[in-house]
Amino acid sequence: MTDRPFMKSRGFTLVELSVVLLVASIIMALTGPAIIKNFGILSLKTAAKKTGGALRYSRSQAVSTGTAYNVVFDTKNSTITVAQVLPPRVINAEPGIRDSGDPEQEPDSDPSRPARKREIKTYSLPDGVRFAQIIIAGIDSTDQNDGGLYQTVFFPGGGSRGGEIILADEKDRMYRVTVNRITGVVIVAEKDED
Repeated sequence: MTDRPFMKSRGFTLVELSVVLLVASIIMALTGPAIIKNFGILSLKTAAKKTGGALRYSRSQAVSTGTAYNVVFDTKNSTITVAQVLPPRVINAEPGIRDSGDPEQEPDSDPSRPARKREIKTYSLPDGVRFAQIIIAGIDSTDQNDGGLYQTVFFPGGGSRGGEIILADEKDRMYRVTVNRITGVVIVAEKDED
């Protein structure tokens, strides 16, 4: 049997292992802060995208269902509520019109069709993310003394009341969510320093 040189297994030397560990630790030391910084801004970016998504959802639902949708921003509790606006209730003045007595249900002139429940969804901002400023219909949240409720509406034609929502984290990094008043288009972008 011949001795084949490539069959001999040889391990790594202590010097080779030390060099590899040294290079790896230098790379980690240089890239670690950048990675940690990106994790810090990740929750803010996610909250901004979630806010934009709730607004886009409201616009989409308003167009597809033919009913208006309200989006309410609660600055005190850091929540976003999306609620369908049902047509006004009709009092039992005509036969065949049903009034269930439930304010969350719409009136229906067709008794064979069940009354539709109003759609309501609530989203909470992650810890450390807050509404820095909300401007809707000329009302600026920074002019108010305490937390409040701010509402924008999406209409069945796709338009809205418009608005601008600025989200911030503990390090005052900010994202801006803008709603176009005429088209209802929602844009999410990192806020430029003013």
